Amino acid sequence: MRVVKRLFDFYLNSSLHVACAVWCLLYITHLTEALPYSKSYGFTVFFGTVVGYNFLKYIVVFLKEKWDLAYYWAILLVSGGAGIALLYFFLDLPHSIALQLVYLGVLLLVYPYLRKYGWLKFGLVVLVVTYVTVYIPYQSVKWLPWDYYISLLQRVLILSSLLIPFEIMDSTTDPQSMNTLPHLLGINATKVLGILLVVPFLLLEFFKAHPCYAVLPVALITVFSIRFTTLKRNPYYTSFWIESIPIVWLFLIWVLQ
Repeated sequence: MRVVKRLFDFYLNSSLHVACAVWCLLYITHLTEALPYSKSYGFTVFFGTVVGYNFLKYIVVFLKEKWDLAYYWAILLVSGGAGIALLYFFLDLPHSIALQLVYLGVLLLVYPYLRKYGWLKFGLVVLVVTYVTVYIPYQSVKWLPWDYYISLLQRVLILSSLLIPFEIMDSTTDPQSMNTLPHLLGINATKVLGILLVVPFLLLEFFKAHPCYAVLPVALITVFSIRFTTLKRNPYYTSFWIESIPIVWLFLIWVLQ
């Protein structure tokens, strides 16, 4: 049982789970909007998420000279392998898309210096994931339909809601100077804000030409996830359960189709 737990922790700590979640958000866009899917871009997003998140999580540890190679060697191995795979698929992308991803990579490099501004950290995560999973996939469409603008706004709303539990649970360790939402509004008001953001996310779906009813259970799951977020929750609550919601969303779409 201890071995299973260690493997599970490694799966989470190496950012493989969050990479699955981001890829699912990308594939949801392709399925619900009937857009052509590029395997090269899909793999670039997956491996880029592994590399990017591991950079953000462990660069501070490395810079503070607390890097224990015996402990982090497996993370380093996964990150290196993901980096090689990322480069392979990245080189197969159209120049215009590759250039946009380079710009996002520059944002990633400056993120550790922006993290002290809580509101900026929050907005940057929402912006980058929305850009990668909605904006870029739609670039294969010559004339942007009304559904594109709806999907773009929906993704911003649902990502903002899904980040609320992380903001709340991190508020015990984030310094007050970061001015995160729980620091500015308080925990209860932050929860209310997160739940309110789910309402337009849900309603906007029915303005699309072909609404996908999977948003109904996804909206409910998100609301309950925010409602039952507390400071005493196990870290797995966010690192596994909340990050699993996009995976559940994609599964529900497959079931309904």
